[in-house]
Amino acid sequence: MLAPMIPGSLLKCYLAAFLRNLQFFGPVAVPYFLDWLRVDYTRMFVLQAWFLLWVFLLEIPTGIVADKFGRKISVACGCLLFAADMLMFGTLNSYYLLFLAEFLGAVGVTLISGAEQALLYDTLIMLKRQDRARFYFSRYEAAGTFGLLLSFPVGSSVAALRDYPALLPVTFVMTAVSGAIAAGMFLWVEEPPRMKPKEGFLAMGVRGLRSLFEHRSLRAYVLNAVTISAVTFFAFWFYQPITLRAGLGVAYLGFIAAGFNLFSTLLLANVALLEKAFGIRRLLFYTAILPALLFAGLGIFPRLAFALPALFLLVGCKMVRMPILNDFINRHVESENRATVISSVSLLERFVTFLLYPVIGLLADRSLDHALWLLGGLCAAFALGTRLSDHVIVRAADGR
Repeated sequence: MLAPMIPGSLLKCYLAAFLRNLQFFGPVAVPYFLDWLRVDYTRMFVLQAWFLLWVFLLEIPTGIVADKFGRKISVACGCLLFAADMLMFGTLNSYYLLFLAEFLGAVGVTLISGAEQALLYDTLIMLKRQDRARFYFSRYEAAGTFGLLLSFPVGSSVAALRDYPALLPVTFVMTAVSGAIAAGMFLWVEEPPRMKPKEGFLAMGVRGLRSLFEHRSLRAYVLNAVTISAVTFFAFWFYQPITLRAGLGVAYLGFIAAGFNLFSTLLLANVALLEKAFGIRRLLFYTAILPALLFAGLGIFPRLAFALPALFLLVGCKMVRMPILNDFINRHVESENRATVISSVSLLERFVTFLLYPVIGLLADRSLDHALWLLGGLCAAFALGTRLSDHVIVRAADGR
């Protein structure tokens, strides 16, 4: 009943986001490393740091590719490379060969980041709906979260069917198939006409990074977004060991992940109500400081009765704040350079995560609680240090 009310171009974007987020491996990623590959947290996070190193090096060049040659082409190619990454995880049993897989995955992720947001925002401009961009960003995030919601229980159920951990790699193969289908869906999306930049690759990359720091308000939004997002990202790694040590089996991991993604989807669908209840400035601050308290609490109270609601709230906070900040950032970016600048934002977030990976991994091998306490402390410091003022929020609302 609702589909006819959604413009066809937006509906295609939502469907593509849904398919791209059918990530069946998600709830069993940590068991895959610990029980299938038999590597510890340190080596697991070293591999992820390698992945982020290439993301860092490639983020700007691939954003320029999207601005020069087309956003939907960039995103579709990214989905295919991500699918290749997942296929290698599902068919290889060598830790060192996975470094090649993660290189391909890094190229894929960077082709998607920036270009995906830019494609959606330019579509909203074409439809003359950019004034309500943060609500459409929320719906887009909700569509992707719905894909996670469906795929996570399936993935953990498949992994626990028989002969554990023999079926853990199958979840990666299933994800590879959905990634390839998502590539076809993105190619079906209509890309709005726009002015293409005439600058060279190097000049565009330098200008994209420089623009993040030259504009005072844009700098404030970006620093708040990337620091809090980088720290809360570790909730997606640690919810598995947290719930496993609380007594749940592997088969339940997907249902837990689906649960907190459903909770996040409900929050995203009601961003307007949350803004009205708290105000944008308070909403952004509360969703930054609350995760700090929750990380610390998870290291103190390991029981399931606390862990489950804490994880739900932590992930919900992370998901709710990003569409608002994405809207504010996009308002200060010109269309022809949008993918490059948004890729610069992603680059900074990945760089912070890259720096955290080895430290958090070493701490987690010694004590999961110590890692959680460090994440809580960092989140609190970033929440207070990058807190947005009323003046900055008003400027964002005015598009200045």
